[in-house]
Amino acid sequence: MNGERWKGIKAYLAQVWDSPSKYPDKALLLSLDEKEMSQIFTKKRLELVRILWEKKPKNATELSKHAKRKLSAVLRDLSLLEKFHIVKMEKKGKNIVPRVEKSVLIVPLVKIKAKEIAKIVAR
Repeated sequence: MNGERWKGIKAYLAQVWDSPSKYPDKALLLSLDEKEMSQIFTKKRLELVRILWEKKPKNATELSKHAKRKLSAVLRDLSLLEKFHIVKMEKKGKNIVPRVEKSVLIVPLVKIKAKEIAKIVAR
């Protein structure tokens, strides 16, 4: 991770730490074991999140076309991503509308205790 990105993450965490009520719906902090991490963050699923964020498709069918994947596979992946609150799927009539609601996703790659997070933010 480059220095600028790390500075940005630390600044964001410091703001959240100081005023958590201002940021309840903008970020998601996941604490995953290695098995969960490898199951969730596949190349295909990350591509779905990127397409959702950038192109904002109007439904799952449009998302599957952008991703050049079968709708059934996209829906299966969206279901898993929704389980971990990475995406939200709303049913509107006959359509399933997937959305990325968080602008920041924080996934520690090592186990971090709560008091260690405070030390990181203080740096």
